[in-house]
Amino acid sequence: MVRMALKPNGGGPTDKGEDMDFKEIVKRGLDEYLDGLRKALYGLTAAERRFQPNANANHIDFVVWHMARNEDQEIHDAQRTIEVWQCNAWYQKLGLPAGDDGFGYTVEQVANLPRFNMADCMAYYEAVRRATLRYLDGLTPEDLERCPDPERHPGYTIGRMLIHLIVEESQHLGQVAYLRGMQRGLEYTTSWPSARTPFPA
Repeated sequence: MVRMALKPNGGGPTDKGEDMDFKEIVKRGLDEYLDGLRKALYGLTAAERRFQPNANANHIDFVVWHMARNEDQEIHDAQRTIEVWQCNAWYQKLGLPAGDDGFGYTVEQVANLPRFNMADCMAYYEAVRRATLRYLDGLTPEDLERCPDPERHPGYTIGRMLIHLIVEESQHLGQVAYLRGMQRGLEYTTSWPSARTPFPA
């Protein structure tokens, strides 16, 4: 058991700690960056979401889709099961390739990514997150040292996967927030709870 001193709902430090196991710590990290993403997307127009600072840069639609695909892949690769993207045909709903995740996309592929409704993309992300939480609930501390695919990814244990997932997704959240800030300026934070932070109803 790990002793952490955190405010309720993922806030900053308090004087009174609370006991959390590794699953609760991971869940709080996942919740914080998804909460930040919702805030970074709040109120953006379709044109703002497709803004690219230059021809070699990503746009918000691409980054958010890639974030959802990355979590889906990581969690289902660890279980050796079919991703939410395929088994629930989200690729059809968003009009995107069934086998793609955005990794290795060319400049042209990013620029010409089919346009989709962000509400649909976030609904897919929420479906992925539900699958992630179910997976986490079934893990034991011993599972963290297990390597699901030692032939293709030697040494890539469940623990390393969870660490990588939080770090990579947080980096992508920063990219989304930066692209928003380039267009709208410094409006509000995307992380810690704040009375100044608008939040979607």
